[in-house]
Amino acid sequence: MKRLLLQFGLNPSKTLGLLFSSLAANLLALVPAVFVILVLNRYVTYGVDATLVTLATAACLAILFEFVFRRLRYQTASRLDVDGQKKLNENVFLKFIGVKLGFMGQVPVTTLRGVFGSVDQLKNAYSPSNICAFLDAPFALLFLFALYLLCPPLCLITAVIICMLSLIITIQLNSLREVGRNINKANTLKLQLVNNAIDTPETLRLFDNEAHLHKKWQKICEAFDALHFRLSDRQDRTQSLIKAFTGLLTVAVISIGAVLVVDGQLDIGEMIGANILAARALAPIVSLCQQTEGWVRADQASKTLNDFDRLPLEQTDGSAFEDYSGKLEFRDVNFNYHSRETPVLEKLNFVLQPGEVLCVTGANGSGKSTLAKLVIGLLEPSQGYISLDGVNLKQMSLNWWRKHIVYLPQEPRFIEGTIRENFLASSASLTDDGIRKLLSVVGLEDEIDKTAGGLEQALNSSGSSLSLGVRRRLALARALVNAGKLAVLDEPTEGIDSVGASHVYNVMNNLSGSGRTLIICSHDPEVLSGAHHVLDLNDGTDAIVRSVAT
Repeated sequence: MKRLLLQFGLNPSKTLGLLFSSLAANLLALVPAVFVILVLNRYVTYGVDATLVTLATAACLAILFEFVFRRLRYQTASRLDVDGQKKLNENVFLKFIGVKLGFMGQVPVTTLRGVFGSVDQLKNAYSPSNICAFLDAPFALLFLFALYLLCPPLCLITAVIICMLSLIITIQLNSLREVGRNINKANTLKLQLVNNAIDTPETLRLFDNEAHLHKKWQKICEAFDALHFRLSDRQDRTQSLIKAFTGLLTVAVISIGAVLVVDGQLDIGEMIGANILAARALAPIVSLCQQTEGWVRADQASKTLNDFDRLPLEQTDGSAFEDYSGKLEFRDVNFNYHSRETPVLEKLNFVLQPGEVLCVTGANGSGKSTLAKLVIGLLEPSQGYISLDGVNLKQMSLNWWRKHIVYLPQEPRFIEGTIRENFLASSASLTDDGIRKLLSVVGLEDEIDKTAGGLEQALNSSGSSLSLGVRRRLALARALVNAGKLAVLDEPTEGIDSVGASHVYNVMNNLSGSGRTLIICSHDPEVLSGAHHVLDLNDGTDAIVRSVAT
């Protein structure tokens, strides 16, 4: 609610428009009650048709204008941008794809997925209809005041019932918070199991994991169903209480009103009009109470988004070379993951001159892929620095830098879409002939053309349906879109047959022959034989670049 009030203060003109339309609509909402009183007291008593026509016409006009004012208010509320919601989805997504990879890895996947759910929660809490309901709540006092002028005892009993119902609704909604949080956790666990079933079908079948996964699924579903029943039961209880108190209010107003009519303190028209006013006073208060839980969720969602917003972004601004030579230097570079106590890389020093080839070897987990990610700027050194032609990489624009690198990751992945879309995402100016030329370089042109879709073949699940060898060569073709002076290839021949490997060797030879600097993480003897230098990360702190005798 604080955010909504703050937004009202920041937009005085829109706020005045909202308040005026709310006042006009709620004043006009008094007309039906007045209409009932006048019809029963005037027309029924005297039977003058002209009186009925006049009253009915005036009431219809009032109802029409009330509708117009409420629609105008809704349109104004829809233009009220609480917490920048109109661009919130876009901003969160841009932040998501721009956060430094090293910090992104520290956040649990479930938390990251919950970020976009938080956006939806904020939008739901501060939707135009909820803003309008919030603005209607204070005008319950208007209906109570009108009821007080009509009959103070009926006003008092109405106020008491409204307060009682508001308290009960608030207590009921507070009891639902923990249930809602547990349901969200259960949903997350269900989603994880679904992802396991989709992403690892072979593992489930080969290692007889179906029974284990099914048991977990049953357990989670039972817990989820129990929680969902509790939630539905309490929600139904709340709705039933609202209906019960609404009925109780009618009974109380009519009963006390009837006594007053018999005593001559009230007439029948005023009694029925009072009942209408009491119902109109109750409705906005009930609506406001039901919104409180949404505000609590919105506060939690806002906290999640604020925590996410604190993650540092990659540096997109910075220096750029008109003509990068390909020289690269590591100076006292250390790197340590937060999940490890010891550094992955420590005191790493080497210089690569333009056109030289460095082969990086080492056991699994020795830091080969980490080194590759440091070079392309996905990770930052914990200590030391990396320089390009003598300039610290931290001072360079990463957008520019990555457009000047031929990079093949160890685990190639693709965006959801077709082969053509994946290439066009890297370079929108590529033609189909240009894509086929790149595929031909890695020996995939004929293989892709033989498929039913060709370049329109969908790469679902990050391309995991493709064999590792095809996926790796396809990623290499995509990497060749960038004609940079530096190539970083992480295990380029792993999982590739001899025919496919020959195409990869040709690509590396062509890159080296054209004067590009190459960093290749590999144990392949063919690659080692063509390197100018070898860095064995198994040596730990003693790791140095050794030149290969020619």
